[in-house]
Amino acid sequence: MSDESILFTYIAPFVGVLLVAVGIGGAVPGGYAIIQDEITTCNQPTIAVEGPEETAQRFNTTNPELATFQFEELSRSEQQAFVNATEDPVGEARVTGEFPNGNAFRNGSIVTYEGEQHYVTVVAENPCFVAPELQFPLGVFAIIFGLIGILSPPIYRKLIELEERANVE
Repeated sequence: MSDESILFTYIAPFVGVLLVAVGIGGAVPGGYAIIQDEITTCNQPTIAVEGPEETAQRFNTTNPELATFQFEELSRSEQQAFVNATEDPVGEARVTGEFPNGNAFRNGSIVTYEGEQHYVTVVAENPCFVAPELQFPLGVFAIIFGLIGILSPPIYRKLIELEERANVE
């Protein structure tokens, strides 16, 4: 067997398989990073709201130094999330939109709603996945280049066959 034959029969397909594997590893997360805004709710934190009874029990013996808000002081998105969380059996809801009091909520806050105090805190940040901008295109390029390497043995055999036919005639 010649060196060319070994290269195109064994080495090129092996390198091709490696390139496809690396390409898939790069293209899948890179592609997800591109479309995640349309299919997930990343960068929309989740807040938890405790009822007035739980809030009173939590701060019964201590006087917390937490930010306090009236419900009307919250932004529309915060108000909507607060109401959704009070109606939710678990007491959690996502803040979709403007979140100007986010830092105060992350440290825990007291919100007065309909004359009762509720403890509110952020329980999940829900960050977006970040990938380098070239990760997806480079992954796709590696897959394509790897497929060429995998298909090199049949292409090589076809070229040899065409060359032998040309030499016979």
